[in-house]
Amino acid sequence: MAHYGLSPAPSVDPLLHNGPAYTPDTDASPRLKDNPRIVVVGAGPTGLCAAYRLTELGYTNWELLEGSGAPAGLACSVQDEAKFTWDIGVHCLFSHFEFFDALLDNMLPPKDWLYHQRYSPARMRNTWVGYPVQSNLWRLPEAEVIGIVSDLAVKASQPPPQAASLRNFLDWLEAGFGKALTKSFMAPYNAKVWAHPPDEMNLIWVGERVATIKFSDILRNVINRQDAPAWGPNAQFRYPLNGTGLIWEKVFDGLPKARKRLNARVARVRTKEGEKAVELTDGTSVKFDALLSTIPIVQLLRMTPDHPELASLAEGDNGAADKSRFKHQTVNLVGVGIWGIALPEALNGVHWVYFPEDEYIFYRVTVLSNFSPLVVAHPYKQWSLLIEARAQPSALAPRPPSAARPAS
Repeated sequence: MAHYGLSPAPSVDPLLHNGPAYTPDTDASPRLKDNPRIVVVGAGPTGLCAAYRLTELGYTNWELLEGSGAPAGLACSVQDEAKFTWDIGVHCLFSHFEFFDALLDNMLPPKDWLYHQRYSPARMRNTWVGYPVQSNLWRLPEAEVIGIVSDLAVKASQPPPQAASLRNFLDWLEAGFGKALTKSFMAPYNAKVWAHPPDEMNLIWVGERVATIKFSDILRNVINRQDAPAWGPNAQFRYPLNGTGLIWEKVFDGLPKARKRLNARVARVRTKEGEKAVELTDGTSVKFDALLSTIPIVQLLRMTPDHPELASLAEGDNGAADKSRFKHQTVNLVGVGIWGIALPEALNGVHWVYFPEDEYIFYRVTVLSNFSPLVVAHPYKQWSLLIEARAQPSALAPRPPSAARPAS
C-alpha cells in the first residue's frame, strides 16, 4: 500500500459511520403539515425519480429545480464535435426493484434497448484474468497462485472473525479473501478506484458490489484451470441504443411542465421556520415545507446562512478542489474514438477492463461501442473507448511517465 501515498487528512475511524445516519427513534425533524410544498433540487436520477413518483401518486404541490441547462446529472450522455456519444463513466442498468424496472420499461420501448451478457476481465501480470479475479486465480503466475491458495487454506481452517470486529473495508477484505489475495488484487484495485486506502473506508456500501468466495470453488478452478461463470447483479444488463442519458431525458420530458425548471441554480437555502425557501442566483426564491436536495453535501452545508455552524462542518483539507473535510473520489474521463471495422481480438466482446496495477494511470477502460453501435459517429466503421482515471489528491504523487507501460 505504500505507493498509494499518505492520506492528506487525519484518518477517521470508519466504524463510526457503519450505521444509518438516523433511525425513526433519533429523527428529530419536525412533522410536515398537510399538503406540504415539496422542492426537489437536482434533476439527476434521484431527483427525477422522486418527481416521477410524486406525479405517479397524483401529488401536485411540488417543484423540481435543476441548475444546469439539461436534465440527467452525471447520468447524462454527451455528444462531442465529432458526433461520438459519451456517458459520464460506465452506466450499465440492472435492478432488483420492480418500480425502477417498470420506470425503464415505460421510458423506452423494447426496440430501443440492447441486452448484454457482461464480459469484463482484468489486465494484470501481463495477462487477462476473468471477472471476478478472486474466482479465476489460476490465470495468475504460478508462484502467486500458490501463495494465495496456501493463505486461503489456512483461513478456511480457522473460525471466521465476528462481524462486529471488522472496523473498516480492509478488515472486511482480509476476513473474506485472506491477506495474500487482498494484497495481490483486492486492496490495490479498490485503493486505485476510490483514491483512498481501504482501511480508511467503512464497509456498509459493499452489498453485492464485491464478489465473495468459496475456497472449494477456487481450489477446483485452480486444479482444473477453468474460469468461473459470470457473477454479480450486472452479469446481465441492458443499455439504451443512444446512450444512458436518453432515459433520464425521457423522464424529465414526461413531468408536468409547470413543475420543473432548468437553469435554476441554487445560491442559498433559508431554513428558518415560516421563511423556508430556496434562493436562486437569478434573484428569485422558491418556498418549501420539505426539501429533497441531491446537490453535493459540501455545497449544501455552505449555502445555509440561517445555520452558519453547518458550514464549519464542511471545512477541512481533503486535498481536493472543494477544500472540505469530506473524502471523495474525483474521476478524469477520456473518450477515444477510433476508425476501424474490427476491434483488436483481445477486446472482441469486452465491455470493460479492470487495471489494478500501478503501472497504468487508469483503473478501467470501457469499450463503449460494444454497448451500442450507435454511440459512434459512423456505426460499424468506428469504435470507441472510455478511459477512467482517478484525479490524484494533491498529496498523492503519480508515478513518473517513464515508469508507465502501455496496455497490450
